[in-house]
Amino acid sequence: MKHPTLQQFKAWARSHAQLGHAVVMAQAFAQCKREQVDAYIKPVFELFDFYVSDQFVARGMQRERITDINRLYMTDLQGADYLAFLHECDVEHRKHGYKGKPGHCPALEAEELQRIAEHALLKAGSDLFGVDFCDVYGDNRKKALDLLIGATLKAYRRAA
Repeated sequence: MKHPTLQQFKAWARSHAQLGHAVVMAQAFAQCKREQVDAYIKPVFELFDFYVSDQFVARGMQRERITDINRLYMTDLQGADYLAFLHECDVEHRKHGYKGKPGHCPALEAEELQRIAEHALLKAGSDLFGVDFCDVYGDNRKKALDLLIGATLKAYRRAA
């Protein structure tokens, strides 16, 4: 682990100010896109009756109706209802202006761009501190991102 001085850290922040700004923009875009997509996909989800699949029942779960879209991975992903749901999602994406690949979700694409931007900032911070922030998860990843974003945004505002 390296121990950069405050001056080295400030110089690093200035040289990575654009990257920090890009991360915040990607985070904001991903959050907005997720809220937008969730709002128009929820009524589609509610048209279907999804149940916990045999695979999860065999692991001790109850065969119950899935009412939370975030638990949809527990249904039969090859079932007719699930495939029909995916088709309807694609129709809704198109109605809302999405022009990307069929079968892709604009919210997931935005979240992937966010992960790419965050990874780039974490990698840059790893080089400075000599710690591989890219292998840090959960609260520690959030703390690392908060530190690096905070430093780079301060430098970004000063440069503006």
